[in-house]
Amino acid sequence: MTRSKKKIEIFATPESKENPVNLVSISGHENKAYVNDNSYDNISDSSGVSSIEESKKDNGTPPVVEIERKDKHSDFQMKKSLNLVHCVAIMIAVTGHSSIFISPAAILKSAGSVGASLIVWLVGGLINMMLALCFAELGTMLPKAGGPYAYVMRTFGPLPGFLILWGYVVLISGPFWAFLAYTAALYIFQPFFPDCEAPENAVKLLAGWIMITFVVINCVYMKYVTKVQTLLSSTKVLALLIIIASGIVNFTKGETESFEHIFEGTTKEPGEFAVAIFYSIFSYGGWQVMTSLMEEVKKPEKDLPRSVFIAMIAVIMKYVLTNVAYFTLMSPSEVVASNAVALVYIQRFYKPLTAVISVFVALTSIGALNASIMGHSRLIFAGARVGHMPTILGMIHRKYLTPWPAIIVLLAWGLAMLYTGGVTDMMEFISLFSTIMGIAVVSSLLYLRITKPKLPRPYQTMLFVPVSMFIVNIAVLVLAIYQKPHKMGIGLAILFSGIPIYWFGVLWNPKPLPFKELTEALTVFMQKILMIEKTS
Repeated sequence: MTRSKKKIEIFATPESKENPVNLVSISGHENKAYVNDNSYDNISDSSGVSSIEESKKDNGTPPVVEIERKDKHSDFQMKKSLNLVHCVAIMIAVTGHSSIFISPAAILKSAGSVGASLIVWLVGGLINMMLALCFAELGTMLPKAGGPYAYVMRTFGPLPGFLILWGYVVLISGPFWAFLAYTAALYIFQPFFPDCEAPENAVKLLAGWIMITFVVINCVYMKYVTKVQTLLSSTKVLALLIIIASGIVNFTKGETESFEHIFEGTTKEPGEFAVAIFYSIFSYGGWQVMTSLMEEVKKPEKDLPRSVFIAMIAVIMKYVLTNVAYFTLMSPSEVVASNAVALVYIQRFYKPLTAVISVFVALTSIGALNASIMGHSRLIFAGARVGHMPTILGMIHRKYLTPWPAIIVLLAWGLAMLYTGGVTDMMEFISLFSTIMGIAVVSSLLYLRITKPKLPRPYQTMLFVPVSMFIVNIAVLVLAIYQKPHKMGIGLAILFSGIPIYWFGVLWNPKPLPFKELTEALTVFMQKILMIEKTS
């Protein structure tokens, strides 16, 4: 059997010795290479390194170290199984997740009036769509798993990239999985308890089962997951169409009392309006996971920007119309007082539909959870491949070609968040980090536009899009911190706690020999147990 060859270029400089990347093969042997901060995107794994040749350039550029790998496993890659339909389905399912059925109360409370809340929903949607177009440009330029983490690290170096990875895992992934699983379980149980709240322990047990079940499905059969995702996306569309259609019926009956003084009570505090937009960013959030699946998209240069336009325009229209429908049968005060606006609304319109909407909302949450499992795990997977996470988290199963270790770690964190509570308190942190991440990604795009104008760009958005997004997100972030300094301060402290963790896990080298031997032994042991392999 002929052995495959693959060359990996690593730009080496004298300064790069401060940033070692440990390359561990399946046998547990270590090969160490030193890389420049801005060349992480040139690194692949090193299983089976057989020869190293140094070449020097006369034009003053750093010498290139060519690593030639000869190994029968060198062709292990993420499987390309996502087409345009799958991309659109994932984005529709995860964009806004189940927020449209829950968050109108928070947005209306901050905005102060029906008209202002509808404007916030529209503005929040447009902000997210323009941010998604910025992500799409970078995603087609750098079609590697990792999404915003990969973009920021490629542009600004390893520490800013690591902080994006750390914030995403701690402030978004775990709490988000727990929130979605809990919402699904709650809406499954609620029809059986029409006059009281469903038992908390039973809801959490079912939520844990839902989370574990979809993790197993994601680990075992990715193709089946994409088919399930398309089906789950349709339940969200059906639920929204029922509400929108009922709203049209109410309008024809003259149910327009809430629209007579549409801007009465609008907040005059810029901070409150910024907080409302903050909530809308969370309400439309989730679409970012699509960029973390780039290595599994068949035609990323075409399918990613197309899916952004199709999915975001559809979601914005549905969300604005759904909010209009709510106000045909509910007063502003009633919306603010409700934690489950969709259920209260549908009970007033046609009570027999309550159970149907409950099931649809549950399936919507499951669909968002399913898409999040696919996307969030690929972020950790990408981080492990450049030394920002333990080596084992950058491995995939030999047969199913999915990142088992990364998915399992996030499952453990999600279950911890689910059973220890505090999920609701983390929602504002999700909005905070989403805004910071948006600023970082837009900054990356603008920096590359200025410093690397000749880089191939399969898709390029108009310049005013990233410029306006940078200004708007900075303004929203500053006003939100001004309005809620304590809560935002805690979120920022959690984010920047990643700096000492980065020092311990990445910069502290060489680590004590017993520590290295223990981690290598555990890595080899888990590879044998889980039947996982490093990727090319």
